[in-house]
Amino acid sequence: MTRLSKALFVLPTLFTLTSVFMGLLSVVSAAEGNFRLSALTILFAILFDCLDGRVARLTKTQSDFGIQIDSLADVVSFGIAPSALVYMALLKGRIILGTMDLGLPLAFLFLAAGTIRLARYNVDAARKPGPVKQFTGLPIPAAAGCLAGLVFGLTKAGQSISAGVAVVFLLTLSFLMVSTVKYRKKVNLRSLDSKMLISLMAVTLLVVAVARPAYFAFSFFAFYIAVGLAEGTLRRLFHVARKHRVEHPSDTKLRRP
Repeated sequence: MTRLSKALFVLPTLFTLTSVFMGLLSVVSAAEGNFRLSALTILFAILFDCLDGRVARLTKTQSDFGIQIDSLADVVSFGIAPSALVYMALLKGRIILGTMDLGLPLAFLFLAAGTIRLARYNVDAARKPGPVKQFTGLPIPAAAGCLAGLVFGLTKAGQSISAGVAVVFLLTLSFLMVSTVKYRKKVNLRSLDSKMLISLMAVTLLVVAVARPAYFAFSFFAFYIAVGLAEGTLRRLFHVARKHRVEHPSDTKLRRP
């Protein structure tokens, strides 16, 4: 192997390790009470996580090693870091049962769900080699980005939410990660529905950028999550309607008086 090929092989790993460093910096910042920086470093970790895959495909250096180190990095940057952030920023000391702080086990649920989500993805990828068109369950970077975006917006705007709302939000993201809801990996720019989706997203983000710029990142990930839920609901409704037509064909025919 030439020096150039070795350098190209290492390049995606450097992006992945940078994402891990962002995760570590996020945990340290949260422990020090700097929640805005903690949230911001998680968002940067998502950026580096996106770049490592693209660099690997561009340099044709995809490998099983890259898949494994990427999953381990995701556990740190998008599992441990956001769990620590949401606990320190939104839950610590706010949900007490006797002498036990329930905020910590609740924050752990997010980490546990994310770890299960990553393990399931690796198993599915091994069983079905080839490009992935859809994600089963909410991808952990999107869940982490939604949490980080919320905390960043709250701290920047000088606002807060109740512990109950934080718990519901956290549990919803955790459930979506281990659910069977399908989420898009790529958008086909040639299809009409994708063009409409991008247009709607652009308008939504433009409105948020003008009205509530602190919540721009949160709105981006929340929009992605909402689209997956909407598409999943529509698919289920179409499936039920199609099944009903097959089982009761007479109901679809016009009856003469």
